[in-house]
Amino acid sequence: MSDKKALVPVDRSPGSRPLKVSKYERYARYRAAALPRIEAFRKIGNEAALDKTAHNNATRLEKRPGVKERIAYLTKQAEERIAEKRARIEERLWAIHEANIQDLFEVAERAKTNKDGNIETDENGGMLTVREERPRLISDLAPEVAQLIEDVTVDGRGRSIPRFYSKLQASKELRAMLNIGRPERESDLSRLSDAELIQQLADQAKELGVEIDLNYSFHKREE
Repeated sequence: MSDKKALVPVDRSPGSRPLKVSKYERYARYRAAALPRIEAFRKIGNEAALDKTAHNNATRLEKRPGVKERIAYLTKQAEERIAEKRARIEERLWAIHEANIQDLFEVAERAKTNKDGNIETDENGGMLTVREERPRLISDLAPEVAQLIEDVTVDGRGRSIPRFYSKLQASKELRAMLNIGRPERESDLSRLSDAELIQQLADQAKELGVEIDLNYSFHKREE
């Protein structure tokens, strides 16, 4: 099928088409998976490349027509998929959290019996009845209610008693997902020691191919 006849022409979105050169396509996918330039460049067949050489060549590669757009497109697709999955998880947790136990039971009438098990009647001989709650048949539950059931037990009368997933657990997971009630944490950098911070800066400079000379003097107080 030609692009003109496609329902959603792929040329409408920059980077939506796979790159014709397979190693460029692989490089774009590695970069979209958050691999640094140097590592991504080495994984497409340049294992022996020095850091500076790998970085410079990877930088030039990303300037080639279509490569940068392909990386951006793949990164966006990955982020959208993660967002969609997160939304589905959050939706399910909210459904568990807001589940109403009344949906699992119904009110019915049954014959009233005495202690000997005999049916009781009124003065006219009519059968007396009592109202009682009983679990609804699982097959009669709406699908969105049935999927919230974690377990089913059988009581002494042979009835299936369904049980929802834990609301408490759903609440804990929602609070963690939405960062509710979590104290502010220090930034990652603030928790690093001086030596760790300097080493991290040196590693980043090396990856970028920047020549710098780091020592401890910059963080010492002036005497």
